[in-house]
Amino acid sequence: MNWRSINRARFYSLLLAAMIGVAGCGQLDFAMGPLLSEVTVSKSEITPNADGQDDATEITYTLRRPADVSIYFENAAGERFYFRDNRRRAPGAYSVLWGGVVDNPETVDLGYGPVEILSRVLPDGDYRWVVAAVEDNGAPVEASGQITLRDGDTVMPELQNFTVAPEIFRPNQDGLADDRVSIGYFLTKEVQSINLFLRDPQKPELRYFIAEAPGLVKPTERGYHDYSYDGGVDLNAEPPPDGAYELVGEARDAAGNSVRVVRELTFEEGGKPRADVVGGEIDWEGENGRRVLLAFGDKLCFTAYVENESTVPIRTSGPWPGQVYHYAENYNTLSVAQDEPSWLQQDGAWRFGVNFDTTGIDFPYRWAIGRQEDLEKRIIDGREQWYLMPGKRGQVSGCIVLDEKLPIGTRFWWGGLIHQGVEVANNNIDRITVELGTP
Repeated sequence: MNWRSINRARFYSLLLAAMIGVAGCGQLDFAMGPLLSEVTVSKSEITPNADGQDDATEITYTLRRPADVSIYFENAAGERFYFRDNRRRAPGAYSVLWGGVVDNPETVDLGYGPVEILSRVLPDGDYRWVVAAVEDNGAPVEASGQITLRDGDTVMPELQNFTVAPEIFRPNQDGLADDRVSIGYFLTKEVQSINLFLRDPQKPELRYFIAEAPGLVKPTERGYHDYSYDGGVDLNAEPPPDGAYELVGEARDAAGNSVRVVRELTFEEGGKPRADVVGGEIDWEGENGRRVLLAFGDKLCFTAYVENESTVPIRTSGPWPGQVYHYAENYNTLSVAQDEPSWLQQDGAWRFGVNFDTTGIDFPYRWAIGRQEDLEKRIIDGREQWYLMPGKRGQVSGCIVLDEKLPIGTRFWWGGLIHQGVEVANNNIDRITVELGTP
């Protein structure tokens, strides 16, 4: 046995044990020392007005053991304003900047409904600052001093006359008054940030942010701001699910004053409308090999089916299936001739149309996307409105009398599904060649 090797090993073992013992004693000394130490406030006077000069002071402290820490300020009347209230902290050194702002939420009425004040800059004056810590055994300890606030920006940003109309919202592009929500307010001062969003009371962590359209006034500038909110359907997105929401506006200025305004907004029958001509097929009467031969004065007739493939009702308007047009007519002239103003262009209404290659009016011949027995009738604002319900099909049929000489080059005819004022949802459906002559 090599005794020299054994003694060397024993020596290193004893050295390691001694090192661990010293480290352990250091930890023990740290744990057994004062709970709170090295508390400093770097400036005894600040001017919290976001001008970049003396806006904040640095507060530092050290904890030897886990504790609940509070940082607060007392005015001459003994009122306390908390910057940190019983925050759990692990042992270690801490540093935080304070710019005269305290979070003491309260709800006030400023004359245009309830407003939540989330944070504010304390008024100018002399305050006693306190850093207090309470460890797990309940023993409290604190350090304190004096600080002065002057020239502070204590003016709250306000979202004056925050209005939402209508309060019941149906974002489904049917063209009626409740298709969009108008949101408006007057911002009383320039702010650092402004947020407008929907919040589900059952899932407050889920937010749908609403952007302001570009205008003369930037979103953070003082002045009147208005939003036209469509739920996202104009961008082909599905809106938030139906239900009651909170519409929240939050503003925060550069000094730290911040407010929140909350209003109610209810979604009903919201969704992106989608429809299609079933099979992309039109039954053209007399079609043979994608050609229809007609004599002067004959009728070009068709039948097609439209299906609502969305989760929302789709509004439509006449003329009703079966309507016969003369070649020189269109849906506008027909509505005037038959005194049917509802047949004029109605933004948001869906219609099936027939087009041809030399027309001066896009889809001059239009019909409702179903018979009355295929649709659901509703009375809205005293007027009849007709809807193709989700998953339902509507039958469309009609004729065009070719009783005038067609322009040179007229050959191709096709169908389309028009969401008026929005888009041609389906175009160039089942195109055929129509030839006038002797069949």
